[in-house]
Amino acid sequence: MFQRSASGDQHLPRGVVVASYETYDQAQAAVAKVSGAQAEIAGLAIIGNDLKLVERIVGRLTWGKVALQGAMRGLGFGAFIGLVYLLFVPEAIASVLLFPALGISFGILLGLTSHAMTRRKRDYASVQQVLAARYDVVAPQETAGKAMHIIGQREDAAVPSPPAPTSAGQQPPAPPAPR
Repeated sequence: MFQRSASGDQHLPRGVVVASYETYDQAQAAVAKVSGAQAEIAGLAIIGNDLKLVERIVGRLTWGKVALQGAMRGLGFGAFIGLVYLLFVPEAIASVLLFPALGISFGILLGLTSHAMTRRKRDYASVQQVLAARYDVVAPQETAGKAMHIIGQREDAAVPSPPAPTSAGQQPPAPPAPR
């Protein structure tokens, strides 16, 4: 998702906004529709606009929850290290039990220590995400008309014609008067 572009470009894609959507999935579906129509998709881009950082609070952190979370992280890490050690030293079967126990101990210790250091500032658990208010599908000038047509943003890929000229006796309607 956050891969560097193949050419190493560090600027926003230039082109025509062919469609705008409220969700990333809708913008992705529009690009898939263009791709499914066998049209040129090189140069298309999805740009998220009006980015917001959203932090959702999932609960209060207590000493018990912090210790349990640390124990679980330590158990996973210790079990991994124990299994790797067992692969290299097969006769050390006790390592399968020793490393997870050490991992649990260190996980609890590190969890409680970090919680004690941030307790007054942050005693809740949260999840952060970056969201955009709008997602624009941008296409290069050469392929924008065809992409708009395929996505369904306009009926034809041609440029709209100017309005028909009025005869000398007719005048265009006057704009409404300001209130």
